[in-house]
Amino acid sequence: MATASSTYEVDEVPPLVRVLAGNSVTSTIILASLVTTDTGPLRRLHPAVLGAVAGVPWCDVVTPVVDVVRWRAALRSAVGARLTCRAVNNILTGAGAVALVGTTHLDAHGCSNVTDELLCRLPASLRELNVRGCGSLTARAGFAHLPALAVLDTRWIKVCLAVDRLPTSLHELDLSHSPAGSVSLAHLTHLRVLRASRDALDAAMLASLPAGLEELDVTWCMRLRPAASFAHLRALRTLAAAHAAITDASLAGLPPSLVRLTIRGCHKLTSAAALPHLPALRVLDASDTNVGDALVGSLPAGLEEAQLSRCSGVTVTHSSASRLDHLHALRALFSIDTNFPPATLAACRARGCIAPAAGVLRGHHHCVRSLVMLADSGRLASGDSGGEVRLWDGLVGHTKTVAALAVLPDGTLASGSYDFMVRLWNTGACVCVATLGGHTAAVCALAVLADGRLASGAGDGLRLWEVGATTTTCDVVVIHGVAAVASLAALPDGRLVGGCEDGTIRLWDTRPAARAANAGSSRAAGTGPAAVLGQEPYGIESLVVLPDGRLVSAGGARRGSLPLLDVPPLAATAT
Repeated sequence: MATASSTYEVDEVPPLVRVLAGNSVTSTIILASLVTTDTGPLRRLHPAVLGAVAGVPWCDVVTPVVDVVRWRAALRSAVGARLTCRAVNNILTGAGAVALVGTTHLDAHGCSNVTDELLCRLPASLRELNVRGCGSLTARAGFAHLPALAVLDTRWIKVCLAVDRLPTSLHELDLSHSPAGSVSLAHLTHLRVLRASRDALDAAMLASLPAGLEELDVTWCMRLRPAASFAHLRALRTLAAAHAAITDASLAGLPPSLVRLTIRGCHKLTSAAALPHLPALRVLDASDTNVGDALVGSLPAGLEEAQLSRCSGVTVTHSSASRLDHLHALRALFSIDTNFPPATLAACRARGCIAPAAGVLRGHHHCVRSLVMLADSGRLASGDSGGEVRLWDGLVGHTKTVAALAVLPDGTLASGSYDFMVRLWNTGACVCVATLGGHTAAVCALAVLADGRLASGAGDGLRLWEVGATTTTCDVVVIHGVAAVASLAALPDGRLVGGCEDGTIRLWDTRPAARAANAGSSRAAGTGPAAVLGQEPYGIESLVVLPDGRLVSAGGARRGSLPLLDVPPLAATAT
């Protein structure tokens, strides 16, 4: 014990030094986890560490270098550095250029004194260079003298660089937020990644891109022609084209190699847009566009993630809903404010897909900045940038536009919405007391019949509801297979008038007496035959019954005139 204690007292080699010196694998792991900031105290730790530190090929482009001469003297094998303005001055005015010999990675982003002359002094060994935001560079700046350059970042450069004189060795190029002329990039045959967001790319440059390109970012590129084609990029795997000026024709020409596609916010796309055969596609973001059923139906079976929120062209027909059945690999579907029926989302979840129920609380006119739950009432409070605070009663309101309102005899308020639902409201308590489900299309019209029943018109036809104090059920589907019902008006004698999207004004006998007369017939129970009272070329938007029994209609094609229609007497339509 005495000998061991004596030995320990005279051993002044720090434990870390013994670890570094005793195991080359451990030494490599420890040094690889450090940055050049750590080398100062590490070098002072023990003379034996000096050689080890100097021999590490440090490629630290995060720690700022102030003096490149001292940096090179301390770290003889370093190959990467983050230059500051003072370090740039070393290179321009002293021996700093010699200190950079052998470097492969340099980051000088934001240095205002990076000039064309500095670029000329960079070593030929350079493989990666970042001059993002270097505002002193001119259109004469060149990179052709860097034959090994593989990665170049020139974002936020104020001038149009001579990109047609870039070295052919480039694999990755970032031109985002920089002006660019209509020059050819065809000579960059090794280019695999191009980022050219914010109008850094036009149609001519797109057409010149090499066929081997694998990743392309044209976000917010509005200089692309409407029919911009990506078909020649046969190796393209990732295309980011959010908010770009692309059209349906651009989508139709996408190469089958695509794995990830982003077309969020491309407002030139229409509901007719469809994808070609993309067997490799795994991730799609088409949110905030007008794409619709055609695109949904063209989704490839191997798709794993789809973002389709706020896609106004998606309808609610059973045919479009069933088109998700073939997406057996789908693992995530985000479709907030898009007309996928609840049953479709439920079917996706049953297959193991993450498909949050679509729902939107509407009412704020400004950006919502804060949310809080009220513990005493369970209600949600929200505040917006316009100073408005709203209280919400929770998943009880409509999730889409409310298109129709009607007041029942007992004062209950009925509301019809684009979310396919009819809701009944106790206006005194401000709560929803019933939800009437069954429609598979947007509910656009409501009317209260003379006997107190509620009529709802939608894209899938007309429904009558018993809404008494003890029952809330669907009585009968009156019409289907004809144009969608856009407006309704109840006549005092119990009949119902509807304005359809095909422009016809139709009259139905919805009286209980008609139900008995039609019993056993092939017609839907509870209604007589529909009579056509008139037609407007572009649909009927509103109907009102005047006190004298005549009907006033408002159509989309009329300007400054409201047609008056005589309603046939009851005996003329009753059977």
